[in-house]
Amino acid sequence: MIGTVLAALVLLVVIGPVPAARALEIRTLTSPQGIPFWLVQVSELPVVTVDFAFAGGTRIEAAAKAGAATLASGLLVEGAGDMDGPAFQDALAARAVEFSTGVDRDAFSGSFRSLATEAEEAAKLVGLALTAPRFDADDIERDRQQLLVSLARSAENPQAIASRSLLAGLFPTDSYGRDTDGARETVAALSREDLVAYVSRQFTRNRLTLGIVGDITPEAAGRVVDLAFARLPAGEARPKAEPVSPSFFGETVVDRPIPQTIITFALPGILRSDPDWFPAFVMNHILGGGTFTARLFREVREKRGLAYSVGTTLYPLDRVGLLYGYAATRNDRARETVQVIRDEIARFADEGPTEAELAGAKKYLTGSFPLSLDGSGAVAGLLVTMQIHHLPPGYLDDRSSLIEAVTADDVKRVAKRLLDTDKLSVVMVGQPADGAGPAAPAAARISEDGARSTSHSSIQ
Repeated sequence: MIGTVLAALVLLVVIGPVPAARALEIRTLTSPQGIPFWLVQVSELPVVTVDFAFAGGTRIEAAAKAGAATLASGLLVEGAGDMDGPAFQDALAARAVEFSTGVDRDAFSGSFRSLATEAEEAAKLVGLALTAPRFDADDIERDRQQLLVSLARSAENPQAIASRSLLAGLFPTDSYGRDTDGARETVAALSREDLVAYVSRQFTRNRLTLGIVGDITPEAAGRVVDLAFARLPAGEARPKAEPVSPSFFGETVVDRPIPQTIITFALPGILRSDPDWFPAFVMNHILGGGTFTARLFREVREKRGLAYSVGTTLYPLDRVGLLYGYAATRNDRARETVQVIRDEIARFADEGPTEAELAGAKKYLTGSFPLSLDGSGAVAGLLVTMQIHHLPPGYLDDRSSLIEAVTADDVKRVAKRLLDTDKLSVVMVGQPADGAGPAAPAAARISEDGARSTSHSSIQ
């Protein structure tokens, strides 16, 4: 759940033009209080965007406290210091400040935007929310009920069930296998003390990464950083990225009486720091990342008309990488769809890409990137992401040449490394008809928390 407050007053357009990626000048700076940050000055609009991330996320939650991060995230805009919820939101609105937060498996993230003239006042309010959240009892109970409703809806949503069941099966004993929103039982039991304990551990300077974009000088940006974050404690060091190994499990079915089957699948992926990142990036585009040109799209949808949608993406977490895929089809075509996906993955691993596929992927991946930087928020987020993945400021200048340097042999080598169909893990949510797939292994049945009711030889 994302806690968001949009100012009631008219906020001048905050998604403004930014220079093309190659023209961005990234400055690596340190605030007067010693907090490092990256800055891109853009003067087209008088707006400042600050993106931040604290390393940790739901990963630092105890299993019994799952959901604390998400509940705390929603409550950050519900009052801070001596201001209750309405007073705090009035203060944001009076300065036309947009402030939002969110949680994932590795980080607690946030962003605030305002007119440049209000950036310091915006930073004071955000700093107050981070250091003195109120967590009033009535607000906790209201947001708890909202989160419980969201969990109940998610429990009946086939896409959510498929994604949740896949991760629960891959990481049955690790935090990566838990729902980032927690579970009904844990959310119901969370106390104010649990929320305070979470934010006290999470909001520290040693876990912080910052990116700023806008019409602001380095000196003014340093003041904004200190107003928002200097009062945080130094805190613990960033959590160690101890590797975790997925438990690849073959095929499983979550029985739901719905007319179509939602399919998710996973294979070994790659960390963002891996030297083979760009060959894997190109490989994924050819296999399933390029919507209308990808092999899976052509073979599954265009040639056979099996699925409404199909695709893959690289999913680099801090401690493990996955190649994550999805499809949706009729129940009576589900097993055939999975078999075609399996066959195409195996064929790619054996043959690698064609020269035409390689050239097309490079053209798209280099040409589309600047289009993704369509606003100050996107650029500020990119600055944070680059720092999290230890990419240098010059990465944007080098990115296209790194993609262009990928050869067909590189892609084939990485495909052989990652596209191991013996590890292909598949979750089907629905009622896939038995016997439709010519060689698909029989499926085990699993509950949504990843516990399997039957064992099967395909579960590894």
